[in-house]
Amino acid sequence: YKGNAILVGRKSPYSLYREDYVTFDEDDVYNQKDAEGFIKLFGLPLKVQAMLEIEGVGVSHYRAPDYSAFKRD
Repeated sequence: YKGNAILVGRKSPYSLYREDYVTFDEDDVYNQKDAEGFIKLFGLPLKVQAMLEIEGVGVSHYRAPDYSAFKRD
């Protein structure tokens, strides 16, 4: 055992995080409705797959991944 290190903070002039931009209110930096489009767009493949499986034509020829290795005790 060689010890440990605990991060207590970090700072960078190139950080993309700005505290004055972080908000859940209305502002000019981020439109909260943008998330809806993002969610719909990235969820589309799952929706199409589910629709095909319901019709019985979307059966995958690939083996389903084994997630058991990722489960916690």
